[in-house]
Amino acid sequence: MRTIIRLWLVLLFACAALPAGASDAEAINLAGQQRMLSQRIVKSWVQIGLNVQPALSKRQLDESIRRFEQNLRVLEPMANTPEARGALGALHLAWAPLRTSVLGVIRQSDAALVDARAEDVLSAAERLTRTLQDQATTPASRWVNLSGRQRMLSQRLVKIYMLRQWGVDSARMRDDLESVQNEFSGALSSMQQRAGNTAELVEELDKLALQWEWLRTALATEGAESFRLILAEGGDAVLELAHEVTRLYQQP
Repeated sequence: MRTIIRLWLVLLFACAALPAGASDAEAINLAGQQRMLSQRIVKSWVQIGLNVQPALSKRQLDESIRRFEQNLRVLEPMANTPEARGALGALHLAWAPLRTSVLGVIRQSDAALVDARAEDVLSAAERLTRTLQDQATTPASRWVNLSGRQRMLSQRLVKIYMLRQWGVDSARMRDDLESVQNEFSGALSSMQQRAGNTAELVEELDKLALQWEWLRTALATEGAESFRLILAEGGDAVLELAHEVTRLYQQP
C-alpha cells in the first residue's frame, strides 16, 4: 500500500511541476506516460472484476483516468508541429471509446473489447512519443523514451496476467507475455551499459533489475490465485523504479 501511495504522489508532482516552456525530455516523458496509463487502466479494471483489492483498484482506475485527461491538456502546447498535433489528435480520438468502456459496468464479457480499445490508445500514444523524440534536439531524449517505455511494459505484463486469470486468453497474449519480458530485459541491459550513467542512475537501475527479476520469478508461478496480489504489487514496484530512472534521465 505504501508503494502505491508513493507512486501516485511521484506521478502527481512530476506532472504538476512541468513549466510552461517544458523541455523536449519532459514532453517525451509525459507522452510516454500515456502509454503506461493505457495499460494500467485495463489492469485496474480487470483487477476489480477479479476482486483483487477492489477498492484500491477502483481508486487506481479513477486516478489513471484523471491523470490521462490532465496529461492530454498539458500536452496541447507541447505538440507544436503539424506532425505532433496530428499524433495528439489521434490520441484524443482513440481515448474517447476506451474512457466510455471503462466507466461502464465491469463485465468479463467486455474485457476483450476494453483491451482492444486500450491497444488503440497505446498505439496512438506510441506514435506521439516517437514523434516528439524525432523532433527533440537533446541526446537524453532517446533514454527518456526508452526508460519511460519500461513503465508501460511493467503494467502491460501484469495486465496480460490478470486478463488470462479472468479467462480472457489468446495466442497473441501468450506471445506478448514473452515478448514484453524480452523487450524489458533488453532495454534494461542497454540502460545499464550506457556510458555516462551517474552513480545515482546506476543505483536505481540496479534496484530496477532486482525488482524486475523478482517480478519475472513470481510470474513463472502463474496459476495460484494468491499470486494475483503479488503480481499487482510487483508490477507497481517496477513501475515506480522505472519512473524514477526516467526522471533521472530527464535531468540536464
